Amino acid sequence: MKHLFIAACCCLASAGFAAEPFEIRGVLPWHNFLCGPTAWNKADYEVYLDNCEAEGINFIGFHNYTGGGERYATYVEPMVRISDRGIVPQAMLDNSLSCRWGALPLRLKEFAFGSQRALDVPRGAEAFGSDCSLISKTPDEHYRNTQRLMRDVLRMAHDRDIEMAMGFEFGVVPPEYFSLYAAGSCFFWLGAGNMVPNPCHPTSVELHRAALDDLLENYPDIDYVWLWLNEHSFLGVVVEQALGDPAFAEVFRRESGHFEEAQSDSERFVGVWSLEYIRRTLDHLRQKGSRAKLIIGGWGGGGQLPGILRGLDRALPEEVVFSCLNPDLGRTRQPGFLADIARHRKVWAVPWLEGDNQMWHQQPRVGKMRDHVQLAREQGLQGVAAIHWRTAETRYNFRTFARYARTSDDASVETLYKEYFEENFGAQAAAALAPLMAAVDTANAWEGPQSPEYFAFRPDWGVLDEANAASRQGIIDAIDAVQDKEQTPQQRRNLKSFRAMLSFELLLDKVVRAMAPGWELRDKALAENRPASREACAAALRELESAPVEELIRTYVSRTGSRGEMGILTSINQRLWNNYLLLKNYLQENTH
Repeated sequence: MKHLFIAACCCLASAGFAAEPFEIRGVLPWHNFLCGPTAWNKADYEVYLDNCEAEGINFIGFHNYTGGGERYATYVEPMVRISDRGIVPQAMLDNSLSCRWGALPLRLKEFAFGSQRALDVPRGAEAFGSDCSLISKTPDEHYRNTQRLMRDVLRMAHDRDIEMAMGFEFGVVPPEYFSLYAAGSCFFWLGAGNMVPNPCHPTSVELHRAALDDLLENYPDIDYVWLWLNEHSFLGVVVEQALGDPAFAEVFRRESGHFEEAQSDSERFVGVWSLEYIRRTLDHLRQKGSRAKLIIGGWGGGGQLPGILRGLDRALPEEVVFSCLNPDLGRTRQPGFLADIARHRKVWAVPWLEGDNQMWHQQPRVGKMRDHVQLAREQGLQGVAAIHWRTAETRYNFRTFARYARTSDDASVETLYKEYFEENFGAQAAAALAPLMAAVDTANAWEGPQSPEYFAFRPDWGVLDEANAASRQGIIDAIDAVQDKEQTPQQRRNLKSFRAMLSFELLLDKVVRAMAPGWELRDKALAENRPASREACAAALRELESAPVEELIRTYVSRTGSRGEMGILTSINQRLWNNYLLLKNYLQENTH
């Protein structure tokens, strides 16, 4: 497969493309939702890595949640175990019976209209998820089975000359440890909705070393350790309280001058706090004799990693790689100052193949992938790594990302879509559809409808305005007009699947609009602590029962093939179908 990549690069060079490939051409499949690697098995990783190799990808990274602030507090994943003093924290990869990230638990036999038959699950399974999640019964089993899977992934990656990183958020520990509150010597400070460990306290040091030791022990051949700054950085810790600790106060006095761009004492605190954790990590990796290189990463919005990167750059040795997720769920390009840092340090941009605010929707980002990667090249960055969850729905975005990570050209968005569609749908369909999709893509026209899997479901998910509905219907009409006798059977199936996704999005709009009156009625009655009128409930029930919910789910089933699509089908059942039944039951009870 490596020879195919070299041959492809030679062909591009002969066609006049002179740009060298990025040193790092990476992917970051993100664990948390069932539409991503949370639900993958070994065979899914193997297919994924084969595709990565074919596209010239040479790096794969993983992020492991170990808890966090507010609703993240119990979200602990088992790729990295923070076990200390005999405590084994609760951890798992989610399945359809877990209830994190706003999902409601649902057994397979409770899925709507037999839709569970579209899922690939072991015989006798009660839920959808990865095999290591379904077979594990205790926290220890979840850790052991998941880490065994990820060691297989590391081996398969190395077999394809793909380097791998395993990462976690420094200073974020599972909730069990906060009970180790010792009077007069507390290892954490209270923030707003979070508890923030003091990096100078012995307990915090023990817990951080436990995470690093587990990572190095379970993945001895790992190429990179990826430290992440928590997304919420850090929900309002009181700086004056933190400076009441003599050890941390001395670190702050000594190091705060690095962070001259800080806009507040809180941002300066986060900078010094991060620097202390990163330095302790470097020291520990050296003491362990690890060959793993260190990456730091984080979210790219205001009040997040960008505000402290220049200070960290001044303070840290140049061996530390810097990375940062592009801002605003990837709708915005990486900041310009990364170019300054890249003159003396390896810096990687992290574009988003998709945002997790639209996980039930198509997200055409071919133009963004071309532009964000081209910008990284202009900035002199050494690497790019694309974050994503789904694989089927992001295929065109991924191919564009990989193309521009390998080389550079001036192809238009329409030209790119035409190339992809000719392969997937045939020449006639490509000629009809490429201009339509390019127009949607370049105008960012489909960024409005929401389906944010990090929140609980509400009946505003998927609402389309008139323009969004019309553009989808227009593409459906164009598909229906295609009469291409040269299409292969696979191309016809591909086009049918593409059409089904557009139809699903139109049907979702109708279903949630039919749910909204009853939902609002129930919310109002509960808030005011009085029963809703029977007449209003009866009217809302009629509206609800008019929703094409069966057609919606059967339409999505018709296109379900990839593991990510199975995860979205599961989410539709957990969130929309569960809430549909709860709402229907409420309205029926209050109608009689």
